[in-house]
Amino acid sequence: MYLNYVLIKGAGDLASGVASLLHQAGFPVVMTELDQPTCVRRLVSFADAVYQGETQVAGVQGILVKSFSEAMEVTKKGAVAIIIDPEGKTAQEHPPEIYIDASMMKKNRGCRPDLGRIVIALGPGFEAGKDAHAVIETQRGPHLGEIIFSGRAIPDSGIPGDVLGYTAERLIRSSADGIFQEVKAIGDEVDAGDIVAYVEGQPVRAQISGTIRGLLKSGLKVKAGMKAGDIHPEKGVAVADQVTDKAWIIGLGVLRAILALRKKYNPSPREEKRELFSQLEQCMKQGKGGVLYTLLEADGLEELEPGARMLVLPSGVSVGSLGLPALDRDMLHMGQSKDKMAQGAEMIPWPLPWSKMTGLTGSSSDQRVQILREWVVSQKKIIIFGGGHISLPLAEMALILGFLVFVVDDREEFSNPRRFPGAEKTICCNFSELIEKDLLAGEIDPATSIVIVTRGHLQDRACAEYVIGSNAAYIGMIGSKPKVQSTFRKMLESGFTREELSKISAPIGLDFGGQSPAEIALSILAEIVASQYGASGKPVKELKGVILP
Repeated sequence: MYLNYVLIKGAGDLASGVASLLHQAGFPVVMTELDQPTCVRRLVSFADAVYQGETQVAGVQGILVKSFSEAMEVTKKGAVAIIIDPEGKTAQEHPPEIYIDASMMKKNRGCRPDLGRIVIALGPGFEAGKDAHAVIETQRGPHLGEIIFSGRAIPDSGIPGDVLGYTAERLIRSSADGIFQEVKAIGDEVDAGDIVAYVEGQPVRAQISGTIRGLLKSGLKVKAGMKAGDIHPEKGVAVADQVTDKAWIIGLGVLRAILALRKKYNPSPREEKRELFSQLEQCMKQGKGGVLYTLLEADGLEELEPGARMLVLPSGVSVGSLGLPALDRDMLHMGQSKDKMAQGAEMIPWPLPWSKMTGLTGSSSDQRVQILREWVVSQKKIIIFGGGHISLPLAEMALILGFLVFVVDDREEFSNPRRFPGAEKTICCNFSELIEKDLLAGEIDPATSIVIVTRGHLQDRACAEYVIGSNAAYIGMIGSKPKVQSTFRKMLESGFTREELSKISAPIGLDFGGQSPAEIALSILAEIVASQYGASGKPVKELKGVILP
């Protein structure tokens, strides 16, 4: 079984650019390295954490760990984990969903398609379809960052990439076999012929003028002619701690390959949508609703699929995916906002996290994903037991507030569509029949408010006993204090508990002082709305204080 993380073999500068971009895309990233890495661009390589304990690349923290469990804890805290693993045990013992060979050895040294659910290799030396599921082109030029699903990358020419007209002369090479000792530091400016290091007393010189962009760490054993550093052919520019455009483009190619291969291995979109809408239907039946996100457009990352959906449930659980972990994470956070009663829909532009990175201009710079957010709320309902003089204005006001209205009465003239033209349903039957046949089965849920305003004590009590065990959001019963006490006393004698009776708001409504049917109806709805929002029903000025000019 594959575990949910990305494992990258190698933590040099190109591998670190890939790791940084995947981290920004929301993937948990673990990198493996040798116990003495020989990367030269140390300021932009997570490999430097092997020597320093931790480092930063493009604002992403990398931390050296001793075990896989520690690596997982580091990724949960938002950092990249680096583990010393020259034998590749991590992949064998903890198979990742995504395995990336970024060792840049120019030959295959152990990469196989079974090392992960998705296996990607960088550069020459690998064959897509045989050694890995995909290979990413790493040679500068028009094909840099392209995904190869069948075949090989362009063979290594042995000539470093052209930077401002310089190729091989940019490199700093060891002058002898022995121990490398720095004289200059990364970021220093040099002139052609300057000594930048020594190996066994032999000077290592710069071949061109410029700024040292990379240099081996002192104390490492080197061989004559071995690459020991490189020089950017300009002075006065901050390049030492900048991830190259090449690394970012390769990283974007890796991300696109992951998204394309995930489509191949994941369940069909139809099955995912069926599961999502099944979950939504269940929540609606329970009166809970949720927040539905739909990906409309993925400008700059066409591997994301328009129409992908993710549902965020009130519990904080998400169902489905928009295709990118960071996007899912941000929408999940928004879906758990305190604005529980928000309704309608809105467009959300989501900038690609790496869109400002140097070198990605024209491919994803300033580009955004467009998301539609819809609040899917269970339809508010109000069930009114009793169709008398209070029920008329109560039903009218409830309709204005967006409730579906149900009216129940045992008198035909008080419960019919003519008397309540806006009602969703009117039921005329004996209350005992209503209870026996459970005629409101399926209508009472956590989005339902129940108002008991029948014509007599017996009917009130029968209705209260019928609904007291439901999951209704609100239950209220009209009546004077003596009437309510009498009704509650008889219910206690029938076996109901005080805890159960406490669910009923009685006498019903907020204290407005009004006596007309409309005023009483208004006080009832005010209490219902306050209950929905968890509000006190007190004057706002009492809660916030009078604000004098």
